[in-house]
Amino acid sequence: MTRKAKVIATLGNSTEGLLEEIVAKGADAVLIDTYYGSTEECVERINKIKELREKLNKNTAIIYDLDHIYAESKYKLIKIEEASVQFACENDVDFVACPFVSNLDEIRKVKDILHANGKKDIGLIVKIDCKEAYENIDEIIQFADSIMINRDELGMELPYQDLPSIQKEIIKKANASIKEVILTTQMLHSMIYNPRPTRAEVSDVANAVIDGVDAIMLIEETAIGSYPKEALETVDRIITYIETQDKVLNNNPKEYRNLQMDIAHAISLSTKYLLDSVDVNNIVTYTRSGSTAKFIARYRPNVEILAVVSSKQKARKLALTRGVTTFIEENTLTMEEMLSLAPKFAKESELAKEGDLILITAGQPDLGKENVPPTDFVNIRQV
Repeated sequence: MTRKAKVIATLGNSTEGLLEEIVAKGADAVLIDTYYGSTEECVERINKIKELREKLNKNTAIIYDLDHIYAESKYKLIKIEEASVQFACENDVDFVACPFVSNLDEIRKVKDILHANGKKDIGLIVKIDCKEAYENIDEIIQFADSIMINRDELGMELPYQDLPSIQKEIIKKANASIKEVILTTQMLHSMIYNPRPTRAEVSDVANAVIDGVDAIMLIEETAIGSYPKEALETVDRIITYIETQDKVLNNNPKEYRNLQMDIAHAISLSTKYLLDSVDVNNIVTYTRSGSTAKFIARYRPNVEILAVVSSKQKARKLALTRGVTTFIEENTLTMEEMLSLAPKFAKESELAKEGDLILITAGQPDLGKENVPPTDFVNIRQV
């Protein structure tokens, strides 16, 4: 079984000898943070990850954590360091992780810089890391591409007993808005020093998956810990197991049945109910922007989603989306070709085998436009 929730590893001195293994099978994305290395070391790590993902034919996403400036008193965050946004553009990362600065103005500047540098495809992850961020969560979710819940800093400004319910609330809102939500901070903190997690940490990771996070990020556990490989193996094992437990997962999106939605969204929702009636092993979706794959993933199907996209860059944009594996097809395909090739793509991705049924979503081709039109078609066929 392919793990659906994604894993992000923060790179640091402890990962220097493990980068190939991390790209090959350890993580879906990596975080680059100057807190764990000099600018030169960060550049080296970015280039090495790019080299390895080409060598290993992986779409490992690179997230760069933006530097920020604090006030001299009380360490209050006052400004995002614009030079670090330029650094992200120059090094062509896939996402930037942006702290919140009491309002959206500083974050809008980040998006403006990305667009001015021709890097509008760099995804903007906004951190929920302070009281103001939580109070503005609805506006942030609409503006950001993805959300990161930073429990460490958030917990400094809010009562600790409120954090579990706040975490669940943010996850639910992000899920409802089809925005990826990442949970981080002390997920397996004891594994910085020990080869095994505590039982409380195992429960923490498991409950995050049950609540609906798209990705779990390890920080010190991989960047500076004594057991980075074991930490990655542990989080993988916990997620993979809990995703087999249908009785604890909430896969019944009743609250969305009466929503008005566009055709692509409605087709995506329909796949959830088709799976309840037909023994399908895999969903293959042809998606231009990735939106259809995200819609389908939102409803937490119990099978893997294979998103067929036109480029590696678009594949990496889905690296944080729960339950989505990607396949690159650069050519413009007719509807007949989409349907006939889907079983082949599923088989090559090892998500289906001969004799399995797969569910296919696609759009009626219009060869005068981009290579994958809006989703308006669903089909089931055998591999």
